[in-house]
Amino acid sequence: MSTIISLENLKQTVPSVFATEASNTRTSKYVFVPTTEILENFQKEGWEVSSAKQMGYSQYATHEVRLRNGQMPKVGDCFLEAIICNSHNGLSSLKISAGLFRLCCSNGLTVPESVSESFSVRHSYLDYEMVKSFTDEFANKLTTIESSIGKMSSRILTEGEQVGYVKSAAHVRWKEGKMPESIKIEDILNPLRDGDRGNDMWTTFNVVQEKFTRGGIGYKAGKRHTTMRELKNIVSTNRINTELWELAESYC
Repeated sequence: MSTIISLENLKQTVPSVFATEASNTRTSKYVFVPTTEILENFQKEGWEVSSAKQMGYSQYATHEVRLRNGQMPKVGDCFLEAIICNSHNGLSSLKISAGLFRLCCSNGLTVPESVSESFSVRHSYLDYEMVKSFTDEFANKLTTIESSIGKMSSRILTEGEQVGYVKSAAHVRWKEGKMPESIKIEDILNPLRDGDRGNDMWTTFNVVQEKFTRGGIGYKAGKRHTTMRELKNIVSTNRINTELWELAESYC
């Protein structure tokens, strides 16, 4: 298991986790829920912070914290994670969902609601008993998550189906529904590591998901050479993660 990140170490990189009040743009009807209190309750249930990030530098900004519980078994080559997304500026609701961290590529995935329930919570009091119920629910969903991965792992794709998956996935990644013409589909499907070589749906999904979220593929835009950018928007990244998984499941 990777190094646990203490709350103290988060203060420099993810200051919005430690906001003690809501942004002054919020009205008196807005109920402030400190992210630190949520994390403390998760820690009581054995969850520890594994990674965290925020959008921009504001102390009220949307932030995402991913946690792992050492008592939870691995799912294939992945750790199960609890994902907490919150903000103190009213731009996103408090949401708790399941995620996976894939060891071979140090890549975080988001499990769709169709596979594992997520919990959208309006800004109100979130106590220890609620966190305990979330933990129990995640544990109960492990079999369903494993089943979904198993189906994708056993589904072997033809070359045409892999190409079709990338073309359909482009509608998830790009608003206009297609990749820039100079990006080659084989560049998307070409894995970054030998361990990701394979033509099953689970491997193909992971290769495409990593390329689409982390970027790094060089291509030509007009006369200019550029690189596909890494996604930084927390909400968009989780949406794309989820929709790519759901698209992959549709092949099974």
